[in-house]
Amino acid sequence: MTDPMFDSPSRLGFTGLLTAFGLWLSVLGMQAQGDVDLDEGVMSHNMESVAFIPKADMLTEKVNDIASWYDEEEGITYLLVGCENGTALFRMLPGARPIFMGKLPSQTVASLWRDIKVVHDHAYIVSEAPAHGMQVMDLEALRAWSPLDGPVTWSPDTVVSSPSTAHNVVAFEAASKVIQVGTSTMGGGAAIFDVSEPLSPSLIGGVSEYGGFHDAQALIYNGPDAAHVGKEILFAAGGEKLWILDITDASDVEFIGVSTYTNPHFSHQVWVSDTHDHAFLGDELDETSAGGATRTMVFDLTDLDHPQEVEIYEAETTASDHNQYTHGEWLFQSNYRAGLRMLSDAWPQSNVLTERGFFDPLEESSGPGFQGAWSHVLCEEEGVLAFTSINEGLWVVRPQFARLDNVAISLCEPGTIPTPNVWSMTLKVEAGWAFPIDVHVEGVVMTTGQDNSWTVTEPGSTLLYFEAWGLAGVQPSVNLTSQRSTWSLNMLTPDALWFAHYEDADGDGFGNPNMPVWGCGDVPGTSTLPLDCQDWNANTYPQAPELCDGWNNDCDDEVDEGTAQLVWYADADGDGFGNPNAPVALSCTPLTERVLTPGDCNDSEATMYPGAPALEDGMDNNCDGVIADLELNPCPGDFDLDGNRTINDMLQILSNFGCESGCSSSMDNQDTVDTADLLLWLGVFGLNCD
Repeated sequence: MTDPMFDSPSRLGFTGLLTAFGLWLSVLGMQAQGDVDLDEGVMSHNMESVAFIPKADMLTEKVNDIASWYDEEEGITYLLVGCENGTALFRMLPGARPIFMGKLPSQTVASLWRDIKVVHDHAYIVSEAPAHGMQVMDLEALRAWSPLDGPVTWSPDTVVSSPSTAHNVVAFEAASKVIQVGTSTMGGGAAIFDVSEPLSPSLIGGVSEYGGFHDAQALIYNGPDAAHVGKEILFAAGGEKLWILDITDASDVEFIGVSTYTNPHFSHQVWVSDTHDHAFLGDELDETSAGGATRTMVFDLTDLDHPQEVEIYEAETTASDHNQYTHGEWLFQSNYRAGLRMLSDAWPQSNVLTERGFFDPLEESSGPGFQGAWSHVLCEEEGVLAFTSINEGLWVVRPQFARLDNVAISLCEPGTIPTPNVWSMTLKVEAGWAFPIDVHVEGVVMTTGQDNSWTVTEPGSTLLYFEAWGLAGVQPSVNLTSQRSTWSLNMLTPDALWFAHYEDADGDGFGNPNMPVWGCGDVPGTSTLPLDCQDWNANTYPQAPELCDGWNNDCDDEVDEGTAQLVWYADADGDGFGNPNAPVALSCTPLTERVLTPGDCNDSEATMYPGAPALEDGMDNNCDGVIADLELNPCPGDFDLDGNRTINDMLQILSNFGCESGCSSSMDNQDTVDTADLLLWLGVFGLNCD
């Protein structure tokens, strides 16, 4: 039977073709997702799951902070996820699917507390692990990595040793600074670094007289208080207060204002709105200490010298709150057991905050406590948020405060001058936006007289209908610009009715289902078959021959099935040669402390292996079965090479007695240790080597 997708458009007709194709795509979507149900065990509203990476895939027991880096040169987003034992690195593949690149290990030991910020294409990582310091990594190094490399171990480019520990690090890119808070110095206050030379951070000042700060935000103030416009201002949460400091001169920090709030317990984090006229503060311990609803304190910042609490938002949940960040009129909160929450900010109206959506991976637990969502980042270029859930892993979700429904595009009629297509879709926007919203279409060429912009003045649905030519290999988008933020929506939605093309980056003839692009006729670098499960590996596509390479070559959710596995030998001493007498392991991918080459005659001595140089240590260094003249110990019997034949040497020869090859205590040129060797050693016992 011929698949409808490949049937003749003239026989099916436009409507028939699109209907059949849409049905085929829906089946494909289920196949592409495999057995993974991203919505199982979660509760959500106005947020949809995109991807999940369990903590085990990051080789850790718990995760914590998260940061992101958008590489403007390559147009790629990276995620940096804090783990107990280091920092996990991810590259975002098309469709906002993260792929694990490996780990930057902790500088010393493991710690639940790790914080990461990115300034000028460099990551700055602090921890409460003893003597950890601040790791600095040039993120441009990530460009050279390929998914075919698999996970690798990364290293910092430099480490700043003091302060030795810190709870958080604040990014202040506009001033080329990073600020450590909750440090082992400055009384737990702020240590301010100049990072204009990213790999040579310079401590230029700080503040300690106001006690410890838990978290902070730094910005160049441009709000309504004219007396402070243009200053570098630090907004800090510490003790039971909100602190406002002028850090323009880091060597002489000036106090501006301070405020407490209703029923304080532990001022955890503060975040200032993009308009700099109000801020949101969370208290991490009020829910566990006093009970009640999750609270967010709203502060009026029109007078920085006298900040005022003007409102307390109480959520419907009772979870402990943790980290919150704004995107224009939207406030996203990581609230532990209540997951990721999406609220709208209606300042200066009363009832400033209103919840508009959420994604909670702990469906059965939403009370106070310290499990669940730790922190999040908004990746605007991908149209998603990524957040960490302490005991679960990394989630990627897409907010649904705006979306496109019922997308339909007429058939192409390729030719020297192709006819324009008819595009039709419904834009649905939720309440909470700062209306009006300007809507603009990009990635298409409108026909003469067509208007490619609309204005949305209230929540609801708006029909977008126009004639235009698509641009080959481009994802057309609908861009929204409200009074306070921007957002972009890909027109080529998974359920869109159109004759689809998909990017074929590896050239294997199959496209990436997560990377639809416009195409009319044959478009180089694309495919109409969105079935590739790894579009960066030309050896993976449906029904490809399965290779012994650690990849799911035939896209059937199984790896290396039916292949002849490689034999891996134990290499305990790390000299590159395995022990032929130890049990072997079968695998198509490298295994820790195992190698493919056998032949090691002593797997506890890294100086003994086939082809090793002679070291005059009395051992068969090159494993040829004979201790050659150049390998003989000039002081026979001094096995520990300390210049004497002592009781330590006797213990070594006794422990090695009976060795038949790869011996470390031979007294002659035979690679054995027997009675003759013991008698020879007794003859020199107590003599030094002079």
